[in-house]
Amino acid sequence: MGSKVLRVRMLGGFSMYYGEDPVVFNKMGSSKSVRLLQMLLLSLKNGISKSELIDNLYGWNEKQDMANGNKNLNNLIYRLKKQLISSGLPDGEYVAINDGMCSFQCGVALELDTRLFEEAVEKAQKMYRGGVKRVQLFCRANELYTGELLPANLSDAWFYHKSNYYKELYLETIRELEQEYLRERNYKNRLLLYSRAAAIYPFENWQTSLIRCNLEMYRYKEALDIYNETMELYAREMGTPPMKEMQECFEELQLTDENHRMDSVDPGSWRKMDRAFMMRRKEIQKAIFQEEEKAGAYYCTYPSFVDYCRLVARAKERSTFPALLMFLTLSQKGKKESTKPMDLQKQMQILKSAIGNSLRTGDAYTRYGNRHFILMLVKTEKEYCSSIFQRIETDYIRKSGRGELWYYADMTQELSESVL
Repeated sequence: MGSKVLRVRMLGGFSMYYGEDPVVFNKMGSSKSVRLLQMLLLSLKNGISKSELIDNLYGWNEKQDMANGNKNLNNLIYRLKKQLISSGLPDGEYVAINDGMCSFQCGVALELDTRLFEEAVEKAQKMYRGGVKRVQLFCRANELYTGELLPANLSDAWFYHKSNYYKELYLETIRELEQEYLRERNYKNRLLLYSRAAAIYPFENWQTSLIRCNLEMYRYKEALDIYNETMELYAREMGTPPMKEMQECFEELQLTDENHRMDSVDPGSWRKMDRAFMMRRKEIQKAIFQEEEKAGAYYCTYPSFVDYCRLVARAKERSTFPALLMFLTLSQKGKKESTKPMDLQKQMQILKSAIGNSLRTGDAYTRYGNRHFILMLVKTEKEYCSSIFQRIETDYIRKSGRGELWYYADMTQELSESVL
């Protein structure tokens, strides 16, 4: 039927191309047809039973007998064939049914990313451990995994279990390649490996491995950038800081590079490490005191904000001065005042700018979750909170802020006493 290839992508999203042309279904009644096609493609090896298709496509209903379910499925299979042909594929049956088992039969060359990925992993597993070919195959499989299986379908239990299967294979490629790169002290490939994993699964702590690898390479600025970006991500999307392991990795670092390994027997190795440290003092100074906008309050990530607040509390023990925490929340205005839902991320950026402009240089603030900021106001009495809030609100509105703001404030002394 010609030399064109039907290329199907299901890792990281769903798309189909026949040659260079996209395969697009008609919108009318296409949802179930697409799910049927996806289930058939994910069951290429052994096929899938009609009863399993009926259960997952139509659900189990004791009032619906098997005959009706079978009729509905046969009609859906017929519609799928028609839609494939009308979308530009050659005439063909496409779905074969034998002894109650359904299978996808394609009359053209088929390139399916899940099959290529699975085959690469299976071939690698059979290769000699430590061999070049094994590493190459695991590397190829790792590159083929471009994201979770059909993320739009993960609420469906059938697809969820399939997704977990492919995820476990992907994690195996990471474990195998990580072991090899550690043995070779191949930092560059480790960075690429962890970066891909963090991009695909941003909330599964891969950034910690990425930070540790950068620290082992003395890439402190890059490690700190990743740390701060991850803190922002967690605060924005989850409303919580990342795992404690990530916050502690800067302190726990043990250099494994053979040029900087600590040897308690050889004092010379300590001197080498000291020289390496001193050679970087200007770089460290620059990173700490780098040029920044000095006007307004200091914005920092949540863990840094916690450290700052604790430092203020300690300073208060030596020198009495007022300090308070202000909790600021952004809400959607009532329906009478705003007909369209606001762009929350854009509004939070506007509010962030307004807070920075409205506070003093010695104050600090951080984002907490999707709609909240926490402010540490040093040498400020509680009765001044109202005027501070009004400054923030005025600047926020002036910058086209559309949300509604409210706040709550507590003196740090009152807070510390309440938690003891």
